[in-house]
Amino acid sequence: MSKPIRCVKLIGGEVVMGFFSENKLGTEIIIEEARECIVDITEGRMEVQLAPWLPFAKDHVFKIRKSSVITVFEARPNLETNYKVSTGNRK
Repeated sequence: MSKPIRCVKLIGGEVVMGFFSENKLGTEIIIEEARECIVDITEGRMEVQLAPWLPFAKDHVFKIRKSSVITVFEARPNLETNYKVSTGNRK
């Protein structure tokens, strides 16, 4: 069974998208293949770009304390599809 793709809004304002799970103690969330959602407004149209969240990191698995998370939610289907294409996970 594959991990669900979720968006995570952090207290710093970032929205990070990736394969979501929690540690066994429930104190941290784990995001794999994390992409930051970057909002771009051009000529009155809003678009969301996906960029590597921490592009200089060697590892692609990030642990985030739950105290740093505002909310976790499912992305709209077209954004999830764009995420899968950008990470090469077309499942």
